[in-house]
Amino acid sequence: MALLRKGLNTGAVPWLSVGIDLYRDWPRETLGDPANENDHHIEPEIRAVATSLQMYALHQQSKSEAMAWMPGHTDATEATSEQINNVDQRKLHSFGHACFEIDGKQDESKSVVTPVLKQLQSMEDFPDFDNIRHRLYSLIHMMRSKSVSLDYCNFAFDLYDLQFSYSCSSVFDRWAREYFEPHDNQTDVKIHSSQE
Repeated sequence: MALLRKGLNTGAVPWLSVGIDLYRDWPRETLGDPANENDHHIEPEIRAVATSLQMYALHQQSKSEAMAWMPGHTDATEATSEQINNVDQRKLHSFGHACFEIDGKQDESKSVVTPVLKQLQSMEDFPDFDNIRHRLYSLIHMMRSKSVSLDYCNFAFDLYDLQFSYSCSSVFDRWAREYFEPHDNQTDVKIHSSQE
């Protein structure tokens, strides 16, 4: 994990150092052969998985509790995800909901644009993958400091879709819905644009 964290600032991945972890168990049945350079999906898939692993390496650093949420694993209350009142746990650990958790379930009366929302808006305004990756680095760092866990499987899918203009906006739409939907009987927080 330390080797993965080395490339966080630049987006570089030390491929020969982490290749065994990345490629040894690569799901060829579903994602294809990473050695097939003729497959135009492989490079974005590898970039999405590698970036997700780098973000996880940062998120988990010096933490004793698991920062990556997975179905069927126990949470802080020792209950498995299937035991908790049939609540969709995957949704509660989505990226948009995790961003809401960073903001500390802010009071409904607050209608300010938080630092988290500024980062998200900046990604949407400039949807270049390097810019997005840099902003995600900051958000994952905030999740780590507040011990907010994340579903890294779905996060890797998001990272894949963020690399294409035709699917990028759907990721931001999903993150917005996950962030702004009512949580625990709280009403939505309204965004006020900087032009208002």
